[in-house]
Amino acid sequence: MANLSPLEIIDFPGFPTAVVRDRDVATANLHEFMDSSFGALGAAIGNDAFTPTGPAFSRYDSPFGEHVDLEVGFPVDNPVDNANEPVIASELPAGQLATAKYTGPYDGLGEAWSEFLAAIREAGYVTMLPYWEAYDTEPTPETDPNTLITGLAVRVMKNEE
Repeated sequence: MANLSPLEIIDFPGFPTAVVRDRDVATANLHEFMDSSFGALGAAIGNDAFTPTGPAFSRYDSPFGEHVDLEVGFPVDNPVDNANEPVIASELPAGQLATAKYTGPYDGLGEAWSEFLAAIREAGYVTMLPYWEAYDTEPTPETDPNTLITGLAVRVMKNEE
């Protein structure tokens, strides 16, 4: 069983974001996409293209399978200038969200997501795209993986059945 906080349903105000986006990324290669994307984001931050206002995140715009459409980035106060490609403007959309916090290594996220989605169904909600993970604890070589905190979020609506 994953170390998952209780499910919360919130009204999320939405946020502009600065991201690197790609489509049809092989999930087996996600770490490569993340490494190159966060490298580009770090360079853009270093060039004062934007200032993060919260933790890094991964936003998924398709169901998780062998391939996925996603973007990784940071929330910002103001939309970024798309002239800084590959870093472009996007958003975490406003709406009703289900959220929970997972504490543990990244290789436990699959189990955490399964438990999170089951809790959403049990609470009488259905999920919608997009969904995202916020990396509340910045990983470093010295970080104990068991202390990593990842926020899970998915857009939801009450099941009318």
